[in-house]
Amino acid sequence: MEILIRPTLVSDAAAICDIYSQPSAQRETLQLPKPSVAMWTQRLENIPAGVYSFVAEVDGKVVGNIGFEHNQRPRISHCATFGLGVHDEYQGIGVGSKLIETVLDLADNWLQVKRIQIEVNTDNEKAIACYKKFGFEIEGEAKARSFRDGEYIDTYYMARLRF
Repeated sequence: MEILIRPTLVSDAAAICDIYSQPSAQRETLQLPKPSVAMWTQRLENIPAGVYSFVAEVDGKVVGNIGFEHNQRPRISHCATFGLGVHDEYQGIGVGSKLIETVLDLADNWLQVKRIQIEVNTDNEKAIACYKKFGFEIEGEAKARSFRDGEYIDTYYMARLRF
């Protein structure tokens, strides 16, 4: 099965809305339930400077999305962050890894990014393992950082440094 990574198009709004409507994406990202296609269309039409968005396709279907934000403030322009989601039916086959590889290549070889920092729920063992595979390390833990399913949950701060 080939996973194709390409830049996100405004016409991908419905597919991205579907990804972030999946139970796992609802649980593990900071997206709110029941997103609308209109909201995603607006987001994709108004991507700010320093933000890059890519989708993953399998057999022509958009099944993953990553947003990569390269900080534009001068004193922290060596830093970036990302967030991603993979459709529940396509998890565990390398979609997330391909998306991460894409933004790491952009960061390392084109944008001069030295530090990529992310946040992940402390109970999201699969994502933590995936990030560690790419050299991310846990730097700290934030208690009650996020609210999910009616309760506060803890978050790890993870980062990958490259000099």
